[in-house]
Amino acid sequence: MRIVSFLQTTTFRLALLYAGLFFASFIAIFGAVYWTADTLATRDRRATIVADMEGLRKAYESAGVVGVAAAIEDRTKPDRVSDGIYYLDNPATDMHAGNITGWPPDQVTDGGWVRFEVGFEQFGESEKHIVEALPASLSPGFRLLVGRDTHTQAQFQRAIAKAFYASLVGMLALAVIGGLIMSRAILGRIDAINQGAERIMRGGVKHRMPVYGRHDEFDRLSENLNRMLDEIERLLGSIRAVTNNIAHDLRSPLNRLRNRLETALAEHDSQHRHETIERAIGEADGLLATFNALLSIADAEAGTSRGNLLPVDLSALGQDVAELYEPLVEEQGLVFEKSINGPATVSGNRQLLFQAIGNLIDNATKYGAGGGRVSLTVQNGDKGPEVVVADRGPGIPAADRERVLERFVRLDSSRTTPGNGLGLSLVAAIARLHNAVLNLDDNAPGLKVTLRFQPAAA
Repeated sequence: MRIVSFLQTTTFRLALLYAGLFFASFIAIFGAVYWTADTLATRDRRATIVADMEGLRKAYESAGVVGVAAAIEDRTKPDRVSDGIYYLDNPATDMHAGNITGWPPDQVTDGGWVRFEVGFEQFGESEKHIVEALPASLSPGFRLLVGRDTHTQAQFQRAIAKAFYASLVGMLALAVIGGLIMSRAILGRIDAINQGAERIMRGGVKHRMPVYGRHDEFDRLSENLNRMLDEIERLLGSIRAVTNNIAHDLRSPLNRLRNRLETALAEHDSQHRHETIERAIGEADGLLATFNALLSIADAEAGTSRGNLLPVDLSALGQDVAELYEPLVEEQGLVFEKSINGPATVSGNRQLLFQAIGNLIDNATKYGAGGGRVSLTVQNGDKGPEVVVADRGPGIPAADRERVLERFVRLDSSRTTPGNGLGLSLVAAIARLHNAVLNLDDNAPGLKVTLRFQPAAA
């Protein structure tokens, strides 16, 4: 069964495909070489026959038939090693000369050329050789045949054919063996990924795909899968955290809302009932704001808005945010300072970026009260466009700066301040969506929050 499964793999079929293509290419190249060599050999042989015929014609012109017979006798002496075939005769007389017994009866004509079989005795054995010859007529009544034995060329062709078949068999064997080795190697890498996926599906969420350090496409695939699994694990952890936080942090507001509604139901004084219902509505508004913030964070972390990223000028966006929030900051008795230098263009979602900067200013206003100043800076920094929001409040201890980016996290010092602990979580999610870096630093005193973006593609 394992062999059948292996033979059905795509890698093995691909190896066979390449072997078939190589096989066809080899046959085509060999056929072209064979045809070229045969054509050249035939051309050279016929050129030699024509030259030999011209020599005998000149002998005829100078000495007649006797001269031709003498030339043929000279060419066919026992001490001459040649593939030449000569025959001169006159059908009306018994006169003939040459190294074959007679004019060939069975001939195959090819544009003036004739081919026929001739028997030879060699090492006590008789053989049949194919001869190609050119016939000519000499007056009065004589016939002349000049040709060449093609046995040497035929032997060469057979040797080439044997070499071809041997090479073909060897090539096919190497192709199949190489295909098996290559398929097994590739299949091993794929099996490792499949086994890893099955292990993860069985609950081993901490398992990761093997990376062999070869920097090939399988390593890149494993690295991408591992990054995807890390992101999935982070999102699952985030979902679990949200579930736990909702269970704990929203229980109290829901209980208060229920108690207020029960109080309103039992209240006989219409004025008191009206006030109780207003407080219940306030609690419901707070819950709705919390759920809206959670939905915004989930949307940003899921990346559903990534397809809507367009060039955004942070300087123009900063001006709009400043115009909206400056009166709110001044209502709290704080001075709002802005330093907006542009253009600073990034690829982003304008609505989400507006919300992120607004949340930072809102946090700086709430927690920086008494510090006297909130500042907004938009500029092109050394590492890319950046937005900086700073206040003069108590700040955040260095040990808590990572923790406050989590959902529903509120430090003890901010428990008395209105809020749901989701503002910085939403900013962090929007930063991840835009591949931006979010830094929380000491403003001595106060907190300085920096959002640093990658420049928009040209």
